[in-house]
Amino acid sequence: MEKTPKYYIGKYKRIEAFDVCLDFQEDNYNLSTAITYLLRAGNKPNNPITQDIRKAIAHLERELEHQTTKQSGNFEYFDKHNASATSKLGTNGMAILHEQSEA
Repeated sequence: MEKTPKYYIGKYKRIEAFDVCLDFQEDNYNLSTAITYLLRAGNKPNNPITQDIRKAIAHLERELEHQTTKQSGNFEYFDKHNASATSKLGTNGMAILHEQSEA
């Protein structure tokens, strides 16, 4: 079992960012990831706070696009972002989203 890096653990109540995400946004990857970036912002060594804020914003924008597309009944979002468990090329969909979030 890997130890959670200290920049993902709160200072006072010692709550892990992962647990916050599970409690509030268990079923939403983009919102959970944005929350995680915001919770650790400025705490990860050699990682400027602005970088984590930008990553969080990118996930929030992606979720807004997804929700807007989903509400309109148009599912081109999934084709555009390769957001499936496995794409036609056999690439893991979660790995694609992770790569996009790191960009």
